[in-house]
Amino acid sequence: MQYLLLAIAAMSLIMLALKFFNVKKIYIPQAILVNYACALVIALLSGRDALAATGTADPFANGWWYLALITGLLYFGSMDIMAASTRRVGVSITTMASRTSVILPILWAALLLGEHITGWEVLGVALVLLAFVLIIYRPADRKDTKKGKRERAAAILLPVAVFLSVGFIAVCMKTSQHLIKTAGCYDTDYPVFETMLFTAAFLGAVVYYAVTEGLGAFRPRWKSILGGLCLGTFNYFVTFGLMHGLKYLSSSTFYGIYNIGVVLLTTLVGVAAFGEKLDRRKAAGILFAVAAIFVLGFLGGSL
Repeated sequence: MQYLLLAIAAMSLIMLALKFFNVKKIYIPQAILVNYACALVIALLSGRDALAATGTADPFANGWWYLALITGLLYFGSMDIMAASTRRVGVSITTMASRTSVILPILWAALLLGEHITGWEVLGVALVLLAFVLIIYRPADRKDTKKGKRERAAAILLPVAVFLSVGFIAVCMKTSQHLIKTAGCYDTDYPVFETMLFTAAFLGAVVYYAVTEGLGAFRPRWKSILGGLCLGTFNYFVTFGLMHGLKYLSSSTFYGIYNIGVVLLTTLVGVAAFGEKLDRRKAAGILFAVAAIFVLGFLGGSL
């Protein structure tokens, strides 16, 4: 249970930190760079004994190394997208988009791995889709200028991008966790996995921002560095909590409690601390999202 609570707290802090960065005008590219450098350093320090013990082994001899690299690149990409989404559409909608992505690993397992999908899971998927439409849909306004139309498109596309990127991360994480649990050893394999993951995320961020931002991304800005250190610490503990929590709880139970906790906590803080507005349509969408996550998490395997 402590791993679950750790993951909920750390993920909520990530979402709120990204909103705080926008409010305080923190330079996001540098904060994300420092974030992954910090997470990588923590991973190296926490796993130094296991890494030293496996130092002469081939890190690519296991069956999950490519998933670690893919997950790392998706980590970076999703963080950049979430930062943009919290800036444009708010923390509550971005959080909902990221958490309802739980349907992707469910559908992936059912369609590609031949796992049985229950009636409750079908209902949960339908509720997720309904919630998603209610929250991101914005009716067209005939008076919209070109700028208004671009903003409306961004308000729809950014949550969709968050949904897809976080969903694919969940698929990769669960697959990696399963492979490590069934064909490896947590004590020796997990430190290698998280080191490869954060290395890929950091190198991906360096290359991307070097191309898109130039030298400006690497010029020290102390507020951005401090923010990145906080974000990197949260990021590390989300990964740690997820990978270890899934050892003791079923995926449906873990992700159910985890996603409901993050959605409710960040929505309440977003409204109370940042003054985000929820109209009736969006509020109904969030209620449907919570209902969907509950159905998928607690009822999904019982019908």
